Amino acid sequence: MSGAMVAQACAAAGMKVILIEGGRIGDGGSGRATGLFSSEAVESYRELEARTGARAARALFELSEHAPSDLAAAVKRLGIKAGLVVRDAARVLPVGGPDKVLLRELADRKQAGLEAGWMSPAMVQRQTALASAGAIKLPDWGFVDPYRLTLGFLSAAIKKGVKVYERSRITKIKFNRKTATAFLDGGAITTENLIICIGEPTGLFKPLQRHLKQEERYAVLTEPLPAAVREELGQQTLLLTDTVSPPHQLWFTADHRALFVGADQQRPASRLRDHTLVQRTGQLMYELTRLYPAISGAVPAYGWDVPLAHPVDGVLYAGAHRNFPHQLFAFGTSHDPARAFLASRIILRAIQGKSDKRDVHFSFARNL
Repeated sequence: MSGAMVAQACAAAGMKVILIEGGRIGDGGSGRATGLFSSEAVESYRELEARTGARAARALFELSEHAPSDLAAAVKRLGIKAGLVVRDAARVLPVGGPDKVLLRELADRKQAGLEAGWMSPAMVQRQTALASAGAIKLPDWGFVDPYRLTLGFLSAAIKKGVKVYERSRITKIKFNRKTATAFLDGGAITTENLIICIGEPTGLFKPLQRHLKQEERYAVLTEPLPAAVREELGQQTLLLTDTVSPPHQLWFTADHRALFVGADQQRPASRLRDHTLVQRTGQLMYELTRLYPAISGAVPAYGWDVPLAHPVDGVLYAGAHRNFPHQLFAFGTSHDPARAFLASRIILRAIQGKSDKRDVHFSFARNL
């Protein structure tokens, strides 16, 4: 996803671009992603500020806040048909939960000039039919078909002259003071800008693997819910998330299905993957029916896992690393389309020599 976005952005800026894919485009995490996106750098601004300081935390959130609307504008401009919808989200606190923690989070965001608002328990009840202790309302979250989005940006890139080579595995990378060279089974490509947009660091980038942790996210999608059930679910216009760690996300699709996502955990061994998938998606359906008893008995049409290389500190990586000259990286987007789009624009600015002063906070330099 991020690779197609980078290719389109660079080609539109007049650069000569070759896109290399080791397998088939969209066959990995980009095609299996949930399509849900947010306008947050991480779930807690308060915790991020405590780790990085106010200036860095504010910069990370400011750029992340604009990413969904920038993505939506690009999708509209390029005519990509991927069902993109931008909506408000609500981070709902269950009854009896520590509302002071959530209120302090809201106060800190407002003090930093970030967009957020408070929803009283009555407001949450009216809009979501959920009993709660309140919620933070967050703007510009949403949903998009991730596979169609990826192919849409790829098509736009090809129209700008990008050459695409699938099933072309890079086996080695060398660099000197002026260029980097990527070696493939059938040849080599030398360039001043080698951009690595992959789900997680491969064996070619072993020193970078420590910055990310391998996890698995799980998702269930129900059959279309009957009208009688939908009447008991509130207005269904908000993307819902919660305060647990890792968080869940709930989205009601245009064709009246419930998409429920979460249950992130350390990636299981290959031999346990099928068993774990059944167990975790079953747990998700149980938790969904606890939220909305009216959904009890609904049949999950699909259940799947999404491979994640999640940054240790939660913030995506986009930019250079001092030990890999002439190479730029987009790692740790967690298959969030808005984060992938933000990474592509940070990389474009870096190549053009027009970096925003806030971009450095997304680079590997923040860990040096």
